[in-house]
Amino acid sequence: MALRQIEAAVLIFLSAVLYWLGYEFQGWLFQFTEHVPGVNWFYLPAGLRVVFVLVAGLHGALGIFAATVVIDLLHMKDLSGMALLLTAFASGFGAWFALLFMRWRGKIDAGLTVLTSAVLIQYALIYALFNAVFHQAVWWGFQRDGALFMVDVWPMFVGDLLGALFFLYALKVALKFRS
Repeated sequence: MALRQIEAAVLIFLSAVLYWLGYEFQGWLFQFTEHVPGVNWFYLPAGLRVVFVLVAGLHGALGIFAATVVIDLLHMKDLSGMALLLTAFASGFGAWFALLFMRWRGKIDAGLTVLTSAVLIQYALIYALFNAVFHQAVWWGFQRDGALFMVDVWPMFVGDLLGALFFLYALKVALKFRS
């Protein structure tokens, strides 16, 4: 039992650290894709979200949630309290809910053995939709400065979709080389 708890803690910690590093890399290399703070036309960390959730499940989602709390405290000074927690929840669990939906539909199995192009595109689309709508609804509901739901949801959707597809196809290629 203790080994499972250690494994869970390691997965959460690694997901959190790698997600935070991915966020910092995004800001360093792809700052020019930012539409407004927190919304990018190309968002690589979205790809990290879907891959960590595919590989580590709930533990990956928890790591992303924890990292997002820290990231938002450091970089999103206009988010606090419940808005900050719900934003972190959207970041951490959007991909997880999309995965649960895909599993419920029988499209993705636990062993990730049938990751066709169509399945990857569906997963990325569902994830990007969940994430963009929930983020924007939280920001609009809590009246974040400058939040325009119908304007900002589209760049976030596109950015999350592109980032997710980039990493999902990289994962698909990597899985072909496993023994």
